[in-house]
Amino acid sequence: MVVQNLQLPEVLDRLYIRASDMDVSLERKRLSVHACGTAAFTTYYNSFALKKWKKYTVIGKISLALTAKGCFEVTLLGFEVVSGLKGKLNGGFIEKTLVKKTFSLQEPTECELAYPDCGCDLLAFTVRAFENSELYGGAYRTAIDEEALPEINLALAICTYKREHYISTNIAMLNETIFSNSRSILNNHIRVYIADNGQTLKKEEIESETIKLFPNINSGGSGGFSRCMIEALADKDRYNLTHIVLMDDDIFFTYDALVRTYTFLRLLKKEHSNLVINGAMLPMDKPHIQYASGEIIKPTEIVQHKHGYDLTDVRSIVLNEIEEPINYCAWWYCCFPLEDTLNDNLALPLFFQYDDTDWGLRNKEREKVVVSGICIRHETLAAKRTDWKDYYSIRNRLIIITIHRASTFRGCGKIYFQARIFIKIAYRIVSSRFNNAELMMRAVEDYCRGIEWLGSVDSAALLRDVQQHAARKVKKSLFTAITLTARLLSLVWSFGLKFKKTAAYYQENYHRYITEEFWRGYLGLKDK
Repeated sequence: MVVQNLQLPEVLDRLYIRASDMDVSLERKRLSVHACGTAAFTTYYNSFALKKWKKYTVIGKISLALTAKGCFEVTLLGFEVVSGLKGKLNGGFIEKTLVKKTFSLQEPTECELAYPDCGCDLLAFTVRAFENSELYGGAYRTAIDEEALPEINLALAICTYKREHYISTNIAMLNETIFSNSRSILNNHIRVYIADNGQTLKKEEIESETIKLFPNINSGGSGGFSRCMIEALADKDRYNLTHIVLMDDDIFFTYDALVRTYTFLRLLKKEHSNLVINGAMLPMDKPHIQYASGEIIKPTEIVQHKHGYDLTDVRSIVLNEIEEPINYCAWWYCCFPLEDTLNDNLALPLFFQYDDTDWGLRNKEREKVVVSGICIRHETLAAKRTDWKDYYSIRNRLIIITIHRASTFRGCGKIYFQARIFIKIAYRIVSSRFNNAELMMRAVEDYCRGIEWLGSVDSAALLRDVQQHAARKVKKSLFTAITLTARLLSLVWSFGLKFKKTAAYYQENYHRYITEEFWRGYLGLKDK
């Protein structure tokens, strides 16, 4: 059984192949290795995360199969982390040569080499040519009875708002590689659900037997993803859907990322059947500099694991395999079982930001893992930063810390909240960012309105109001600064008086706002 295919890019790229232009050339995804040249597959996409696959799946021994011709030597390599702080690039590793073998092939032929049993974190290989040689493809394989494996069927859930270019590009890729390709391993195992919050996509251009488009009110990511989950649950028995993959609309993902997800799920050990797979995030403009490989939210910050790792560097690739605690999975790419209980476990209506964080903390008993090569390309959050988003950031962060105080954010009491609010907003006032300060105070005031207000507010109208407020021109003067400071002091005081009652009400009642019944009413959908 193939557990991971070799990926040959259109052009030479060190995320796929480590070689110089003098050593190799690429044409139509066929790799030519010139005489005396070497192509190293000690790369992010073409190494194999042995330790992680052994931990979570039922794979046995791994072998490498290559289809090639010419005279060349294949060297099987293993990499093992040996020292250093978790996730830090000052860690060390050992590179081991496991097997070497020379092949002389007059015609394109498949050759296979077995990796010996080892405790390596990562497997890879190199090809050194003695004469001009060609490589047509390859794969890491394991010996296993595929008929004994469970059937896996994925529902891809995409929430979008006026991102037509991304949607059309990704749908074209899916049509070409899966839906019109009967040889694809994913053919008949993928369905796509798109919640169109902007209602700008045309059904006749998008929909097919396997792709469904649902015009949706502008209810943000929480409403769009909840709509997709509701629609997928309705189709669950008809199409035997087993898992759902939530994906942002402003990303590019690859066919191979879906194949790896599908294969990993088929091979999961029973004790890991509740696993959540999180895709790593690579920036759109610099995809070799990793933005995040799993995340964890703390009371004062969100930590992006392996942030800034250069994935063209072998050390980064090896140390990227060190597992670190993850307490939520970002919904730019998040895969989990499509269970019937999901209809009471949908998103909280936060509209924008922290809906995925809340869901992850609610489902903290589920294991969470990032698998190398399962990733997306996304604009960095810094590139998307605008002042109006601070309203949602502070309001929604207050909500999730309140709801999950007992389980995740212990010690975050009234004094903590008051101090955080004062420091953040006071900094904006001192910096003469008066609009921003006003929006953040409004966020605190709206938080104090409680969960019932959150579940009834017109989210699209609120967004327009917040954006218009952020665009206003405010005269920068000492009088304005003094006025806002007085308002801030009054807000912090009133917040402290209301906090205990408000927090208790959030904790006792938020479950009413994550159900299918709530979302059907909010989105104006017909009853089941």
